[in-house]
Amino acid sequence: MLSFARKFLVQVGVLFCCAVVHAENSHLTLTAATSLAFDNNLFRLSAPQQVTMKSYGAEQISTTNLGLNFSTTISLQKLDASISIADHRYQNFDYLSYTSYDYAVNLQWSMTPSLHGSLVLNRKETLNSFADFAGTNQRNQRTDSSNSLNAIYEVDGPWRILADLVQTTQANQLALQVDGDYSTHALDTGFAYVFPSGSSITFIQKTALGQYKKQLTSDFEQHSTDLRLHWILPDTSTADLVLTPFNQKHPNNAQRDFSGLNTGANLNWQISGKSSLTLGYASNVSSYTSATTNDYYSNTKRFYISPSWQTSAKTVLRLRHEWADIQYLGAPFPSQNQDSTRDTSVSLLWKPDQRLTFSTALQNATRSSNKTGLDYDSSQVSVSAQYSY
Repeated sequence: MLSFARKFLVQVGVLFCCAVVHAENSHLTLTAATSLAFDNNLFRLSAPQQVTMKSYGAEQISTTNLGLNFSTTISLQKLDASISIADHRYQNFDYLSYTSYDYAVNLQWSMTPSLHGSLVLNRKETLNSFADFAGTNQRNQRTDSSNSLNAIYEVDGPWRILADLVQTTQANQLALQVDGDYSTHALDTGFAYVFPSGSSITFIQKTALGQYKKQLTSDFEQHSTDLRLHWILPDTSTADLVLTPFNQKHPNNAQRDFSGLNTGANLNWQISGKSSLTLGYASNVSSYTSATTNDYYSNTKRFYISPSWQTSAKTVLRLRHEWADIQYLGAPFPSQNQDSTRDTSVSLLWKPDQRLTFSTALQNATRSSNKTGLDYDSSQVSVSAQYSY
């Protein structure tokens, strides 16, 4: 069903793009960006040591990016699309260098003012973090892609009927213990109540069928019930709450079934016209693969705080600090492994005009674990420039 819908909508999208030449309010933007980053512990080592004849794993990474962004509106339809190519060069460990090709397409469609939705296609290539991948002698590139078709029907007044078809795929060059290769096909259905203020309550039932690509007992099913509250506060501040009972079943290996309650809260507080504060908390269970223990899922509790200041008309200063505690679980004898991570960053963005943007950032990331050899402490500094035309 999803495959048919995707092919049909791709054909519609092609016809839509052909009609773009007749649109008067189309915009085409070319973006060029470059960045330079230094990481003093690229491989997330627990202690300084020799790595492929080079010490400590310190690295300088340069990235050059070219992107093309297009947007247009035709009647009730709106299209935003972007493609980019980025060249990532590693100075000391050149075998990690790679070129990524990414795209993002968002078609906001509308058949009537009451029946509308979106078609979203995304693809992104990155290098896996060495916090999850222990190999230091080879590159492990990762490709994430997702396609979704969303529909909203405004029944009467504040009520909305929601439906969403979603396909996701994750592929790695090499086997990965955390976030390994998988694909899912999901159907989400539900309804929402939208208040005159813009606040809303949403109820969604989610069902997904998936497969782990490199495991013998690979098929799985995911079921969850999502209850969300989006609350509009005074002075354009917002608050979000989410409550999601979740379970994952494995038809070929019931021992790996697990369930839990995912929760989250987020506050975006607009303190003044020039300052804001974001606070967030989330507790989530997710699949995990271990070759050496009985662990097969994890419970992650995460909290972050991020203030932002508009220090001048052209300059923004942002801080962010995040704590995360991860417990690895399974049955009948989980390993009781636990990790704690801390991530702190400060960034400064300067936009001298509408086309040109400069930024710099400092970041420190640490992990402490009750399992030997998984602790690390790393610091990064980066500078970047972007020009759009």
